[in-house]
Parts: sequence; C-alpha cells; structure tokens
Amino acid sequence: MIKAIELENFKAFGERCRIEFAPITLIFGENSAGKSSILQSLNLLKQSRESRDKGALILPRTDGGIVDLGGFREMVFDHDLNRNVSIRVDVAEPGPRGRHRPDAASNGSSDDFIGFEVAFNRPTDIQNVQLESLTLHSSEVSELVAEFRPFALDIAEQRKLSRDSMQLRGIRSDRVSEVTAAKCSSLTSEPSFWHEIFERTKRRSDKIATELLQLQSEGQEAPQQRSLFNDDEDDRQVWLTQIADAIRFYESDFAIDTFTERMMRAELQTVVALDGFMPLPIRRRELGGLPELETFRRFGPTRLRMKELTLDLMSFAVDCGRRLESVLDNIYPMGPFRRPPERWYIFTGTSPQGVGYRGDLLPDLLFRRPEIVEETNQWLDKLEIGYHINVQSVGDRSRDLFEVRLIDQRRGGKVDVALSDVGFGISQILPFIVQSLAGEKQIITIEQPEVHIHPRLQADLGDLLATTIKEPRGHRYIVETHSEHLVLRMQRLVREGQLTPDDVSILYVSRGPNGSRVERLRLDEDGDFMDDWPGGFFPERLRELM
Repeated sequence: MIKAIELENFKAFGERCRIEFAPITLIFGENSAGKSSILQSLNLLKQSRESRDKGALILPRTDGGIVDLGGFREMVFDHDLNRNVSIRVDVAEPGPRGRHRPDAASNGSSDDFIGFEVAFNRPTDIQNVQLESLTLHSSEVSELVAEFRPFALDIAEQRKLSRDSMQLRGIRSDRVSEVTAAKCSSLTSEPSFWHEIFERTKRRSDKIATELLQLQSEGQEAPQQRSLFNDDEDDRQVWLTQIADAIRFYESDFAIDTFTERMMRAELQTVVALDGFMPLPIRRRELGGLPELETFRRFGPTRLRMKELTLDLMSFAVDCGRRLESVLDNIYPMGPFRRPPERWYIFTGTSPQGVGYRGDLLPDLLFRRPEIVEETNQWLDKLEIGYHINVQSVGDRSRDLFEVRLIDQRRGGKVDVALSDVGFGISQILPFIVQSLAGEKQIITIEQPEVHIHPRLQADLGDLLATTIKEPRGHRYIVETHSEHLVLRMQRLVREGQLTPDDVSILYVSRGPNGSRVERLRLDEDGDFMDDWPGGFFPERLRELM
C-alpha cells in the first residue's frame, strides 16, 4: 500500500515536501493551506492512467473526471513554466525485495519501500506537456536508485517498439509516435545496494570465467560467427579482446567497487519504452563492452542467466511502475459533496462495485447487493443514526424502478420515509459508510466526510475507520477534514489499544513563503500528542479526553 508521497512545484507545494501516510491519515489545516493538493496529486496520476486516451502523458482535466486542475500553467506552483512539476509515490513493501530481483519474496519490516517519481514540464504555452524524468527510489538507498530521461528513437526503433507493444496497455501498432522511450541517465553506486549481487557473482566467478573461455574458444574457431559482426574481422577482434579482459576480471580477486563500476557501465545503457509515464516491459540494451552479458545475448541460451549477473534495471523500472499502477487502481476517491438523493431511481442495468466519486452509484449498488444493505444497517445501529435502509421496487410492471427509504428505528411503528425527506446529513455520510463496507484493500480518499453531520457522529466515524482498516477489508483512508471530534476519537482508540500510534498519521498543512508545508503530529501509546498543534489549532478539548 501507499506509504508516502513527495510533491514539488505542484499546486500549493513549491519546495519539495514529503507526506507520510498510515492506515488512517487525517489531513488538517486552515483553508487554502494546500490540503486538497495532496489528494489532487494522487487523483491526477489516477485520472491520467485510467483515461481512454492511453497515449496521453498527463491529463489535468477530462470530461467527467475525478479532478479538474485546468491546464499545466494552473497546476504548476506560482504558475511558473520554468518549474518542473514532480510527484513521487512510495509504495510500502513487506520486506527487503532483493536489489536485482524485483519479484523476490521477503519477510522484512514495513519500513521497506520502493518509490516511483515522475517529473513533467511545459517549456512554453504553445508546447505540449513533456516528460522531464522518471526516478526510481528504494529504502535500501539514501538517494535515488536510478533516473531515466527521454530518449530519442529512430523510426525503425519506434516501429519495432510499437509492434512489440500491441498487446501492452492497448497501444495500437499504427500509433508509432505514442511509443516513446527513456534512457538511464544516473544510477546509484552505493555499496549497500550492490552488495548482494556482488556476493553472488563472487561465489560464481569461476563458473563465469569458464563460460567466457568456452565462448572465446568458439569465437576463435568458428568462422560462421563472423556473421554476427557483418563479416567485419576488426569487430570480431575487438570482441575477442573484450572477452579476454572479462576473463582476467573474473579470474582476479575483484572488490565490490570495481565490480560495481563494471556493472554500472552496462546498466547506464538501459532503455525502457514508455506508455505515458509508465515503463513497458520491453528490453533494448546497449551493453557497452561487457562481453559476459553481450555474448549471452548474441549466442542464445547458456548455463548462466544474464539477470543473475546484473541488476536488470529494466525489470526493476517496470516493477516499480506496476506497483504504482496497482496503488492507483486501488485508490477510491470521494468528493467533498455527495449527490443529493432522489425520490425514485431507475436501475441502469449494471452492477457497480462502488458508490462513485459523488455517490451517484449508491442507489444501484444497494439495489443489487442486499448483503451490503444488511451490513450498512448494522453500522447505522452502531453509529446510533436511528434509521435502517430499505431498498424496494416500485409497482409490479417494472422492477427496475425502485426507491431507497429509511425506516425510523426510534418509533414503535417504525415509520419509513424517503431518503430525500430527511436531513441532508444522512445523504452525505451514507455513501462513505457504504463504500467502506463494499470493497476490500482500497485506498479511500475523501474530502470533508463530516459535512452536515453532528459532532457525536463525526467522532463515531472513527470507529468505522478503525474497524475497516483491519481484515477482511484492509482499507486505507486519506481524509481531508476539519473535525476535531474525529481526531479526538482516534486518540481515544489509541489509548484503549484498539489502534496503535503507527495506525494513525495526523498531518497539519500550512502555507509558507516557498509553498505549503506538512508536519506530522505524532501520538504516543496513551494517545497523547507528542507534538503541539501549530498556531493553537484546536485549543478546546472534548470530554472524551477528560
């Protein structure tokens, strides 16, 4: 799941700012401080990836989209086109991934993460938004793992990548211009990152040298190998010289610094194809004079696999992109205002999996999933709202015409009323309650869930959050709010042991001369704040803490 994001030159954020998340993240701050920018950054990436225009790099606005940021000039800090907009997303890992094997199983701590950062620019108003760079990060490295920058392909390369991409992300083979590429421009040399692959290679150095000697012998004795060099004898001699140098290297007692330098020469030639800002799993590698890798590619299968000798940076980049895409797929955004209820509804004929950004899919969801109605009613009892939902068809001629009614549980006769005939607050909070019960493993983002509901219910929503972050639902919440009652309930749940301090991230957003800043206010095991609220925010206390 998502661990943190970093924003630079995006909306209210100028200087780079890191924002740490937890299973329950509550975002506070004064009006126009930049709270919404945090949610908008995630919605921007999600909207861009889910648009039907798969070739688009980034989409600040779309018809019926989940976020409307206008144009790039409106989105960049201070509307300054000389700045690059940068968004980084860190995805939590269950443990060490294996530096050269992105799919390695692990059982480490939750502090491990990989990060994917994308930077955009628009040099002038008459130019399109362009990709500035892609940067990969890891908890194993203090700075970046690798940086990729746009790389120009010739027409033949574009056509080849386009053909190879036909079955990847819906790119059509006739849209050659949409298949772009990026090349590694920077790579970490930190020994901690290269240590594991160095140790494995060191253990296998004798076998590698033996393989190279065999390939050297075949290259010297087999005239047909000249076809690999277009019958150019000089090229073949250069290749044989490189083989001899490689043999001497693997027969020597090489150290990690010389090994890292050798491997980096290969990885710095890595090129990845791009769909928008997402790397595609297509390999194009110029190996830059490493015969132990280049010869394996040229001569087909050998007893050594190339990925066992190097980082396999292309796979690492694709893996980081896939994990980001998984996070974006799991984000379920909900807007600040939900759609007002109607007296009757006509079933659309489809069964939604969620309530929709504005709650407009809530009626169909309840109509098609009676088990969600039952669970919702159970939570309405826990929240002491005093109503149960009843979804029923209207008339006998068409079962597609239905209504959502509320049954008053506080009256002996259990009078039912239309949802549109009760206070606005219930219709605003109901979509959020239902969405929390309808899915699993979602990142539910919402603005102002406390709108139009009274203080006790605002606090009681904390119980819903605390329950649904646990299995079987396993949700994560990012909530922009002004509700002191909600944060007080979080403190109480920590004090009672129903939550841990690590389950809650309380963020305070403020404006400074160089853009918005975010401060995390930590809780101790007793639910007390270890950090003071900036500026005397929330000076009053509820009796819950007495």
